[in-house]
Amino acid sequence: METHLHLPFSSPLNEYITSIWEVNGQRNITEIILPKGIFEMVFNLADDMKGILPFSHNAVDTPKCFIQGINTHVINVDYNGQQHLFGIRLQPHMVQRLLGIMPSELNNIIVDLTLIKSEFKFIWHQLMEAKSFEERVKVIEAVFPILSDADNPRLKKLSHLFLENSIQNFQSIDQISKEVFYSPRHLNRKVNSIFGMSAEELIIYKKFLYAVNLMHGDKTTLTDITYRSGFYDQSHFSRVFKKYTGITAKQYQTNKSELPFHLFS
Repeated sequence: METHLHLPFSSPLNEYITSIWEVNGQRNITEIILPKGIFEMVFNLADDMKGILPFSHNAVDTPKCFIQGINTHVINVDYNGQQHLFGIRLQPHMVQRLLGIMPSELNNIIVDLTLIKSEFKFIWHQLMEAKSFEERVKVIEAVFPILSDADNPRLKKLSHLFLENSIQNFQSIDQISKEVFYSPRHLNRKVNSIFGMSAEELIIYKKFLYAVNLMHGDKTTLTDITYRSGFYDQSHFSRVFKKYTGITAKQYQTNKSELPFHLFS
């Protein structure tokens, strides 16, 4: 599997794009994607693929380019041929400004980007014609708009706290409220509009995401991961992990791939 990652630190697009990635994998594989807590646009640059979305049992053809939001259960994907995907990860609070839709409306679904804005069909063709990952990054930098989030410093801070690989400042509603200068009630409304869940639910979700990332770090026990992730005990952690993934934490740890949140067969 060949992977690429670009972090747009010096680009004006970093106001709403957190990273750009590409995966060129094997042929005829099956992939299970755990909830990752991200909003991302995905461009399929190879053969068709079918996906089973969260809480569904029917496989559907995925669009050539689509956006997906917060998932609270796994996605199953079958690649009928080569796997070659190009993706753009977004700041949660900037999704509406970029695409004109509420981020929470994207929970557990994928939406064809060409139905949101027709120019995405043109962008997909440009990405297909580009010869390398570096050229595809240049395509995005040339055609995507420059947007500012200067008038949303509190929402920007909320997005940052959610996306950073730490739970230090994300352990309670009162703590987050103080960090972003919202009352607990106002925080709950903002969290629901962006993430489609309550602030309390988002805290548990964030702990789950942090735990999965810990499994890909230094070798450590599930007991240690439980407490480092802020769960009450291992039983609590096990229930949450099974709720979001349908498998046990031990099963994931045994079968994990080099890509966090992704299982391949």
